[in-house]
Amino acid sequence: MQIVPFTADLIESVKKFTDENIGINYYSIAEMTANQKKSITINNKITSFVLIGEKNKILGLRLAYPPGNWAHGKGSKLHPELWPFKLSEAAYFQSLFVSVEAQGQGFGPLLSEKSIEIFKQLNTKGIVTHCWKESPNNSSMKYLEKINFKTVIEHPDYWIDVDYTCTRDGFPCRCTALEMIKIL
Repeated sequence: MQIVPFTADLIESVKKFTDENIGINYYSIAEMTANQKKSITINNKITSFVLIGEKNKILGLRLAYPPGNWAHGKGSKLHPELWPFKLSEAAYFQSLFVSVEAQGQGFGPLLSEKSIEIFKQLNTKGIVTHCWKESPNNSSMKYLEKINFKTVIEHPDYWIDVDYTCTRDGFPCRCTALEMIKIL
């Protein structure tokens, strides 16, 4: 398996992966294209990464945006007044998903570390994310806490306005998001 930057030629394969692993149409092709473009820094580095397995099958994805290339998460709820850095100094971790077959092998942290390396090169002050509280065994929050993210606020029904079928509770999604930050 290899970790590579999320380039435009991978958009359709990544969309198929997200349909299978997050929920059908959580990301549209147009949104995935926009996400890939938001991952490109001013000096043409890419901050989002993909895990590729045999036969070029996508097995993981870390969507991450540098400061200045994002305004909010998948929902639109943010509380920058609770952060020790400005929105303009913050990167955003949009999504991290690793297929069941690749879970438990350390690929999630490796994908995130690739993004963090580039954020540090950009002198980013911190990273913001919204994690899925209802993830199996609360793995999303536990993972982020392991890499030094701290919860600042909870958002009930965070994804309720997103037009997709949640893999956990169907449509509409009534899952809770935890807004978390990491100081770099």
